[in-house]
Amino acid sequence: MEIEFRCSCGFVNQFESENFEKPFSCSGCGKEYADPEFWTPESGLHYCVICRCRDLYTQKDFNRKVGLGIAILGAVLAPITKLISLFVCALIDLILYRVLSVITVCYRCNTIYRGFPQTANHEGFNLGINDRYRSAERN
Repeated sequence: MEIEFRCSCGFVNQFESENFEKPFSCSGCGKEYADPEFWTPESGLHYCVICRCRDLYTQKDFNRKVGLGIAILGAVLAPITKLISLFVCALIDLILYRVLSVITVCYRCNTIYRGFPQTANHEGFNLGINDRYRSAERN
């Protein structure tokens, strides 16, 4: 299991462990993060260990820039390939959707949780919840 987060000092950290009962710290400033109750193997994530936010969402673990690049390449090649490249890109997208794992992300601090048990409590991305947190950042 892995946690990828940005500390309040701005340093991006990745911490990997099978047991999060011991504290882990930021590589930049040394700030410790510890809360063994943020998840359980039976019920998954309860809240974000970094910012204590309970609003989490799930998504496929895929780099958006790569996805955009594939779509642009398919669109650029469409006139030359008589639209076949668009179908090929759609097929690549379908295969990636089936193969890639699901990650959980915190709305507030964008911490990424990989390899944690999935729970029905966390749904896909919700723009309304996201807007609530982004507007709170601006105020």
